[in-house]
Amino acid sequence: MRNLKDQLVGLDPRFRYRGLNQTRIETFSDAVFAVAFTLVVLSTTVPETFDELRKSINDIIPSFICIVLIVVIWYQHYLFFLRFGLQNTKTVVVNTFLLFLLLIYIYPLKFLARFLVELYSAILFGKNVNFMQSFGGEMNSENMTLLMTAYGAGATLIFVAMTWLYRHAYKKREELELNEFETFCTKVGLKQNLLMSAIPFFSTVIAFLHPFGHGALNFGIAGFTYMLYPPVMIFYGYKVRKKTEQLFG
Repeated sequence: MRNLKDQLVGLDPRFRYRGLNQTRIETFSDAVFAVAFTLVVLSTTVPETFDELRKSINDIIPSFICIVLIVVIWYQHYLFFLRFGLQNTKTVVVNTFLLFLLLIYIYPLKFLARFLVELYSAILFGKNVNFMQSFGGEMNSENMTLLMTAYGAGATLIFVAMTWLYRHAYKKREELELNEFETFCTKVGLKQNLLMSAIPFFSTVIAFLHPFGHGALNFGIAGFTYMLYPPVMIFYGYKVRKKTEQLFG
């Protein structure tokens, strides 16, 4: 029986996928992504009392947010290596840098997701007026700035690394023998990841410069900036589909 990966189920048949055979780079990368998933789950301890169970239920939404973001990164990574199958030194170096960023930002990501869920609950439902001081007793303006800028910088660099990988593939388009459609898809992937890096960068600027003051409102807006992902990517996907129909029918 042929492997599903060889059957190209759900993939664009117009693209000649050069990475159908699993490489050690992909195997190692998948193991790192699996570790990232494990760290998200293990960051929540097993409840032993009802109060701990209630707190663990409150942790469902932050965990879901973390998993969704990791899957987005994994899918971009998977699609790149499936399309191009690059294994040269530059690819290994940038891929290693990307995986390093992923691992060191798991706990800040989980902490930030939990913090933002609590923050929005406080803002929307008017509970816990002294929220900034009460969250761990440490979430003052300075620490919130550090948290948001550190996470935003990490998310930016992760997608910048993906952008670099696509740029590298584009520069090797002659060696890879990319046709017109494949070259177009490579440029789309490059721009897509660049857009995905722009949103956390924008959030980092808001968190660092405090245009809305030094209170919870500024950091709530900085966090809410990540909600731009769905409309921005849907709009870009729509433009790409229209352009693809115009150029390739």
